[in-house]
Amino acid sequence: MLRANAERWPDKPALIEPGGVGCTFRALRDRVAAFSGALDRWGLREGAHVLVLLPMGIDLYAALLGATWGGRTAVLVDPSADRRRLDMALTRVGLHALVGIRKAHLLRLTLRALRGLDLYVADGGLGPVARKLPRTGLPGPLRDPVEGEPALITFTTGTTGVPKAIGRSHRFLLAQHQVLVSHMGIGPDDVDLPTLPVFLLNSLAAGATCVLPDGDLRDVSSLDPDRLLAQVAAHRVTTTSGSPAFFRTLVDRVLERDSPQERITRLFVGGARVRADLLRDMARAFPSASVQVVYGSTEAEPIATLDADTALSEAIPREAEGSCVGTPVPGIRVRLVDPDGHADVPEGTPGEVWVAGAHVNRGYYRDPSADAANKVRDGETVWHRTGDAAWRDPQGRLWLVGRVSERVGPHYPFRVEALAEQVPGVVRAALAEVDGAPVLAFTGEGDAEALREQTGIDRVERVEQIPVDPRHRAKVDRAALEALLATRS
Repeated sequence: MLRANAERWPDKPALIEPGGVGCTFRALRDRVAAFSGALDRWGLREGAHVLVLLPMGIDLYAALLGATWGGRTAVLVDPSADRRRLDMALTRVGLHALVGIRKAHLLRLTLRALRGLDLYVADGGLGPVARKLPRTGLPGPLRDPVEGEPALITFTTGTTGVPKAIGRSHRFLLAQHQVLVSHMGIGPDDVDLPTLPVFLLNSLAAGATCVLPDGDLRDVSSLDPDRLLAQVAAHRVTTTSGSPAFFRTLVDRVLERDSPQERITRLFVGGARVRADLLRDMARAFPSASVQVVYGSTEAEPIATLDADTALSEAIPREAEGSCVGTPVPGIRVRLVDPDGHADVPEGTPGEVWVAGAHVNRGYYRDPSADAANKVRDGETVWHRTGDAAWRDPQGRLWLVGRVSERVGPHYPFRVEALAEQVPGVVRAALAEVDGAPVLAFTGEGDAEALREQTGIDRVERVEQIPVDPRHRAKVDRAALEALLATRS
């Protein structure tokens, strides 16, 4: 698809870095082929696993696509991952080469998985230690991957254990791309500002120009909204996607400046529960945009979507019943299953979300124990257990109530938290379990007694801040919250 886009739009910008440095589709194809050719000359053949530790930029995508161009597997990791657990995960995957900035090569001192590889490549070279990242050179041939090897390996966050490796074949990536294009509508006339590196691949495949965000994506809540909005204006961005924390930062600045962004036509928000106040503010900040709430997981993205108008008019007023994420996307099958008995639950009853389809991961890479815990085989169909609990309404929409593992007795977290956030003065609420009993934590100036009456939770604790996940800066980090609350027992 990259080669076809380079022939169709040779001089069209494919990637634009902060500062305005661009790379056309033809130039990107040439860099990708040249990188693959260099790997060939250095003896790294098809089937090799190439860990790419480069910041979001043209070099990152030239290296990532260059590895797959020659029939190899590109490996990407979450930069916020715990190093000890990441080392265990990378060791299980097995690596043959490291491509990274010079600082990334220091990890060879602390990560066993990076020692003794066949090849090391640095952006500026490291003398005899690592070869220099090539940007030009003789192209290598386009090759199919080795049978059974994926095109791309990414990892789950691993906040509660060793990150699980997700192998994405070319067939899987194509199926995901087809779903995203048909449902999200991104095409060659769009200019996208993506905040997730893997999702950028979808936009490139669709022929869209991708503007790389100006800032450190390891913590999207720390991004400077003024710099992002300057990129939006300079490059006439039409669409972007991100977590609630990302959009909260961006929207607040747009409204503070009283400068609605009329050019943006589509916004996609997901990765955590999306609140009514954010959706309303997004509508004010981006009055010409359609806003979609997207639900998915690392193993299956997307699963379901919900437009903001429906969310505000029908779903948000019923938040105490769950967080509505809309109807399943075409090409995916959904079951709601009793997590204990593995029987489908009736309509209106919460059950674990199981999904299957061409863009649903069928198995973890070299991790049979994770497969046993999260995959259910039914003939040729492989169901993925998401770990999320939801119920289905008569319209077929899914209403998330929380993680199965985070239920405390009869209480699912999303329902309790939505009720708590209706109490005046409460900014945010989160349910946790301490010593086997439910505890409700909240920020703001809400009245504790009113919270007890509203939610039925006896122990209520005000906290300065509710811990959140490192990737999206939006999901509640319940392990950290429980540890905090345990100190107050």
